[in-house]
Amino acid sequence: RDDLDYDDTVQALAAQGWLVLQPNFRGSGGYGKAFADKGRRRWGELMQDDVEDCVAHLVAAGRADPARLAIFGASYGGYAALMGAVKTPRLYKAVVAIAGDADLLETLAFSRREDGADSPAYAYWRATIGDPRTDEAMLVRASPARRAQDIQAPVLLIHGTEDQIVDPRQSRLMARALKAAGKSCELMEL
Repeated sequence: RDDLDYDDTVQALAAQGWLVLQPNFRGSGGYGKAFADKGRRRWGELMQDDVEDCVAHLVAAGRADPARLAIFGASYGGYAALMGAVKTPRLYKAVVAIAGDADLLETLAFSRREDGADSPAYAYWRATIGDPRTDEAMLVRASPARRAQDIQAPVLLIHGTEDQIVDPRQSRLMARALKAAGKSCELMEL
């Protein structure tokens, strides 16, 4: 979640003239269990709707130019940036995803491999994202790499090669999917 602490990324973007919006969508931490639970198994759906609703509010209020919108995020925010480009392809003119999940079935497979099928971590991700056995269709719909053909804006993917939380393969999968769909994409691995 975002809070009122100093955020050097936000300050750097604002110093370049960007209006920065950081919505605490359903599922964000820090607002209690009930609020966090509203985002469980809703990746690419209700959580993304909250982001898009905030953007629409700024555009309607005349605070943001709809011809110059970009979406940027890291970790879950990187996923949300990619999913925003899938869900509302005409809205964003540029997408930046830092260490974002691109294929939720692969995210779950990574946790199962790394943490173990009976681990609390894997159980958490199944409860939070979805169960690959029972929710496969939902997970495919909510996976930007599996819907790369829907993206219209150019995409910049940034990922650390030693990331142990979001598998670096996620950005590589996304880059391959975008290139296969004939989309504009750059992958920077650090």
